[in-house]
Amino acid sequence: MEKIIIGVFCYSRANKLKRCITALLENPECANMDIVFFSDGYKGERDKAGVLETREYINSITGFKSVIKHFRERNYSTGPNFIEGLTFLSNNYEQFIIVEDDLVVSPNYIKFLLDGLAFYKNNKSVFCITAYVFPVQPADYAYDSIIYKRFCSYGWAGWADRFNNVIWDHQQLQNLMDTSPGFSKRLNAEGYDLGRMLKKQINGKISTWDVQLQVHVAENKLKVVYPVISKVDNIGFDEESTNTFGIDWLKTPIDNGTKREFKFCDENLIIPDLQKQIKKPFSLKSLVIRKIINTYIKATNQVKKAN
Repeated sequence: MEKIIIGVFCYSRANKLKRCITALLENPECANMDIVFFSDGYKGERDKAGVLETREYINSITGFKSVIKHFRERNYSTGPNFIEGLTFLSNNYEQFIIVEDDLVVSPNYIKFLLDGLAFYKNNKSVFCITAYVFPVQPADYAYDSIIYKRFCSYGWAGWADRFNNVIWDHQQLQNLMDTSPGFSKRLNAEGYDLGRMLKKQINGKISTWDVQLQVHVAENKLKVVYPVISKVDNIGFDEESTNTFGIDWLKTPIDNGTKREFKFCDENLIIPDLQKQIKKPFSLKSLVIRKIINTYIKATNQVKKAN
């Protein structure tokens, strides 16, 4: 087993992937790190050109210690591509850093995650470290990390040994939902969108992977480490995206990347005010407002296309 690797998940958005990798290579650590691409196969002729262009770009990438390519021969869809990729990573590497093709990272993204992996490695209650956070305003706070209880997929890192018992199977997830006392309350404690998302995943209405990780975090009472300021910008809110659409509610201040030393807090340090700030975008009020706006945007776009 190799110690650590960067894993990149992509589909047909070559231009976004180029922005992603260009920013990633601004992290000096990348020159000494391996990177692996999980490129999903195209659904049909409409997506073929984009997938092939993406793979052509991957074949040209330099600047890393080595480039490993997993080019899917068929379309897995988002969820299975991630699940297979994460399974491969956890089976073959001790630690891994994850990037998606619609993320533009700061020059200290890798450093923050590497240092966090080292700091929390032996704290088994910590599931992973994310490099993204909604806007927060810490008052008299001495640390560069915040402990929270919701998984965040917008640029993160984890350890292989934390993934042994993650439940991916839909039937097992349904059984857990039906038989685990207080399941819905625990899952929705960090956002009213989670239970609805899980049901859609089980029913095949969406193809994702992150809600399954949140089920794991909630059921096992695990923690997720957040930064005080984001090291990631999500550029995926447009018609090219699979699971993001409408108003870009992920906008947040981005680290300028100059800071290279980080002070991490104890995994048991829970600051109620910071918890409340991070959770705010997932409150019932925020979710309803977002739903109304996105419904309006979708209807407007349909009218434009019809005309």
